[in-house]
Amino acid sequence: MVMLIRLVRVLLILVLAMLTVSLVIAIGSRETGGVEKLVLVALIATFVFAAAWVTTFSSRLQQRIPRH
Repeated sequence: MVMLIRLVRVLLILVLAMLTVSLVIAIGSRETGGVEKLVLVALIATFVFAAAWVTTFSSRLQQRIPRH
């Protein structure tokens, strides 16, 4: 069960990282306006917060599972 939790955590963090990188690339685009950049920065902050939350939640969940 612990392996499954770790696998899900890693997959979720990878997805969030890929989304964050794509948003960073979008910020660097010339066609992106000022308001769009603010929205993208807010989304990046949300994804970073979500990754931290996933890590914390999975760690707490692993601690609750009894070990053999």
